[in-house]
Amino acid sequence: MVLKALTAAAVMMIAPLPAAAQKEATVDIGDIKTVAGLIMQAGYRAEIKQSKSGGSYIASAANGSEFSVNFYGCKADTACESLEFQSWYKKQPYFTPALTNEWNAKKRFLKIAVDGDGDLVYYVYVSAIGHTTYKNFADYLDWFTTMDADLGKFLDEKKAAAGIK
Repeated sequence: MVLKALTAAAVMMIAPLPAAAQKEATVDIGDIKTVAGLIMQAGYRAEIKQSKSGGSYIASAANGSEFSVNFYGCKADTACESLEFQSWYKKQPYFTPALTNEWNAKKRFLKIAVDGDGDLVYYVYVSAIGHTTYKNFADYLDWFTTMDADLGKFLDEKKAAAGIK
């Protein structure tokens, strides 16, 4: 009797998805070829390339800057666990921990770091486990390209403040 009452209560608490959510198709962003197609569908170049270590990645560009989409935990370019939008700027004397801390303290998703060569790397990680909607993926891509432009402005200001032409 208690089990029936608990089951009935649980069923009443589960609400069906809204009709719009039920109709929106999902995409597998754990598949590199699918992601390349989604990037092209959004109007960007997407070329699948091989890294020196043999893994596949996607080369693209936005705002006049190259970026890559790197994949992690893959099985033959499919079933990837995560992906990363990434780009970089060549070493500059004003690329310091203070600069990265200033940016990272004010930004939620796009993070920057100075790598071992002194280059500034920026990136956004996305979980690829399960499927997502095209709209959600397109939002990540748009968000990355928008923040890329914001980072460019931020770095131009810091470059000018450092007196570098």
